[in-house]
Amino acid sequence: MKVFLKLAGSFLLLGTAAAAGFGTARGVEGQIEELRRLVTALQALSTEVSYVLKPLPQALTAAGQRAGGAVGELFCLLGSRSGLSGRRTPEDALETVLNETCLGELPRLARETIGELVKSLGTSGHTEQVRHIDMSIDRVRSFLSSMEVEYGKRARMYRYLGVLGGLMAVIVLI
Repeated sequence: MKVFLKLAGSFLLLGTAAAAGFGTARGVEGQIEELRRLVTALQALSTEVSYVLKPLPQALTAAGQRAGGAVGELFCLLGSRSGLSGRRTPEDALETVLNETCLGELPRLARETIGELVKSLGTSGHTEQVRHIDMSIDRVRSFLSSMEVEYGKRARMYRYLGVLGGLMAVIVLI
């Protein structure tokens, strides 16, 4: 009976530690996914502004719907809160929207890029806006390519740490 309790406790401890490691790894991988969604949203915004010639609030909403996730929610809220209907500039709308959305999975550099882009949106013609959007896309893409390798290694490390930490705890307790 005692052996079965030790065995059950060991499996429970190992499973909990492994789940913690895999959960942390999933959070790290979520940051990469949100960066990809940001690139998608910015590309969609560029298309909406340059080819479709939609007004900026509608273009932001369409880009957000295309991207999905927390970034998509951010763009949709920016679109609904800015322009004539929202009576705010995109920069003012961003301040209120950041408090309502959970962009915890988005790295700081990506949030800074969105903040810098929003300052230039709506203040110039569509060709200048497209140029600013394209510069933001390039910045996020270069950040994404450098972080994919690092975050991939970090996610793998968290998985291993979870499993090995659980094994260590089981060995120490037995």
